[in-house]
Amino acid sequence: MRIEVMQPTGNLDATSTNYFRQQASHVLDQKPDVLLVDLKHLKQMDSSGLGALVFALRSAKAIGCKFALCSVSEYVDFLLDATSMKGLFNVFENRTHFERSLKKV
Repeated sequence: MRIEVMQPTGNLDATSTNYFRQQASHVLDQKPDVLLVDLKHLKQMDSSGLGALVFALRSAKAIGCKFALCSVSEYVDFLLDATSMKGLFNVFENRTHFERSLKKV
């Protein structure tokens, strides 16, 4: 199983989402089995950042790649809840919990 990890830093907002989308497309062109987006170093995200995550999720699903998020901050968790989008994503507390879930498969 090939796992690719993206780890955005700083802000995921209108000024950085194009770059994130390009990076996600590049990673997914490699046809990984799983794409994990580790949000550990993400400081802030707005609705355009959420849209970029949905883009990555849909792109991953289109090629049969599993998609997951981990290390989601309280703010991002609130944003996912407030927009009723939390159910779209597989969310793990941290990378260790994600790795443990793979061993159960």
